[in-house]
Amino acid sequence: MTDTAIFEPFPFEGGLNSLTLRDFFVWCARQNVSDIHIQGGNHLVVGHHGRLQKASRFVLADDILSKLVDEIFNPEVRATVRGGRPVDRALQLDGDINQRYGLERGERLRFRCNFVQATAGRLDTTLALTMRIIPSLIPELTKMGLENDLFEALLPSNGIGLIGGITGSGKSTLLASTYRYCLDHDPDRKITTIEDPIEYIFGRTGDILEPTQLQIGRDVATYGDGIRAALRRAPSIIGVGEMRDLDTLSAGILAGQLGHFNLTTVHIHSPGEAIPRCLTLVPAEMREATARDLLGVLQYIVVQKLLRTTDGQRQAAREYIIFDDPLRTKLAGMPYVQWGQHIDSIIRMERRRIADQAWRLYQENRIDRRELASAMTTYQLRELEKEKSS
Repeated sequence: MTDTAIFEPFPFEGGLNSLTLRDFFVWCARQNVSDIHIQGGNHLVVGHHGRLQKASRFVLADDILSKLVDEIFNPEVRATVRGGRPVDRALQLDGDINQRYGLERGERLRFRCNFVQATAGRLDTTLALTMRIIPSLIPELTKMGLENDLFEALLPSNGIGLIGGITGSGKSTLLASTYRYCLDHDPDRKITTIEDPIEYIFGRTGDILEPTQLQIGRDVATYGDGIRAALRRAPSIIGVGEMRDLDTLSAGILAGQLGHFNLTTVHIHSPGEAIPRCLTLVPAEMREATARDLLGVLQYIVVQKLLRTTDGQRQAAREYIIFDDPLRTKLAGMPYVQWGQHIDSIIRMERRRIADQAWRLYQENRIDRRELASAMTTYQLRELEKEKSS
């Protein structure tokens, strides 16, 4: 589809059943859909270049949705969700010699799926399923527009690298591209990841040692347990899905101190938020010591946002800080509560904020006013407009 304003729904020529719904999932991937939204009492809806589009001509009944979930996943998923507990699952579709689901033999598609029970429209309770399409091909790291100094810093020998951003900002894709680049260019490094759920499959036939990817709840109980298990398996790189609790943070710092490299994500809007966000996981009496330990192992913090361009595509904008010796020395001489403000001030003074990049894209007519506003605060927008007028 070249015209993103026109989106024709999937025809479902064979009617709606578990097989044609799988066909629909593959069709979505072919149409460059990012997310699939399915809930009782509603049309099938997809996210297409940042816009929600109806992808079916019919409304899906709640009882039919329950039946389809049982057939495509399993009845345990529905029972858990109906019991008031959200469920995360990965779905994989594989092609065969008969081109099942429209996939070629050996072709594979994966989806990250989240199930909840909710009130939606006239339905007091219904299942709601959101599926993120995981592309079959991992983008090449060299084609992702990374700044030269950030590219060179991505795979240090030890420490912690933090990738931040909101949901849908491309964190998982950047991580996958980094792992794949390492496998292709530094195959002597052993990679293990702990994920919830597993999204991209990094290994390929021909790798000296394919990465081991552990799934929370299936292979290991928690991220912290996964990191500690990895330490006994001679890893070079430990990928951690999210730095979300004290146990994970403590284990990650220890791994960095022991000479391993941890690559993980955190939900932040600027690099300066990363350390304070991590320290909120720590009891007050431990924060000073933990901050110093974290400073000793942090290698970089990257925050990314995907901006919808006027040609209907997406472009990543990033702001980042690389921890070199001068920066560590400067921060070590300051109270740790001031570190975040200092980091963000560096990026602001060097005009490397996502807001600065969005403003330049707007001036070049690469993004529209609405997308510009999504990339900055009202204060930042007024600040940049004032600079332009002066």
